[in-house]
Amino acid sequence: MTTLGTSQKHRSPTGYKVAPQSYDTLEEAANTLRPLLPCEGKSSSHNFKLSGWRILEQRLPKAKFDYRIAPVEELRELAGFTVPDLKLVVLRQDVYEGLFTGNVFSRSTVIHEMCHLALEHHITLHRGAVAGQHRFCEDTEWQAKAMTAAVMMPLDACRMADGAAHLADMCGTSVESATYRLARLAKKGLLGKQGGLF
Repeated sequence: MTTLGTSQKHRSPTGYKVAPQSYDTLEEAANTLRPLLPCEGKSSSHNFKLSGWRILEQRLPKAKFDYRIAPVEELRELAGFTVPDLKLVVLRQDVYEGLFTGNVFSRSTVIHEMCHLALEHHITLHRGAVAGQHRFCEDTEWQAKAMTAAVMMPLDACRMADGAAHLADMCGTSVESATYRLARLAKKGLLGKQGGLF
């Protein structure tokens, strides 16, 4: 689920409780998924920008998933959501249209919803579970956001980038997302001397 105003920091999880995942396992899942996804323009070793509309209209149907475009009035607070049990992604009309104009939010929304499908997020009921009181590593939204960042900004791109603005331009993300991604990888010592923060 992609909500509007998602750049705000949340102090508690905003999704549903699922089996825990670590950054490392989400990174591995992203590395497995990314080669299956189409990029914009010609394919090359420096082309990291994924094609949101091709993912939605070509890749998901090939994988037996469907999508639906909903009117803005129907999804006022949501940009999109996923129904894994129905193998369905629903996008708001204006978000869908943004896929054809290179809109960063539209692209990341499609990839975020695709990550929910790849992670097989299903709503489950946990006895005694209180909404928002589970760990972030058990949260559907945290997992999808972390995997989205890894899919959109692979380690190779992060190591090539000359900072967050360059990474955002190379990968078709926001500068805010690129800044966070580089900072997390640098903290783990994964960028080396060639990395975007050095």
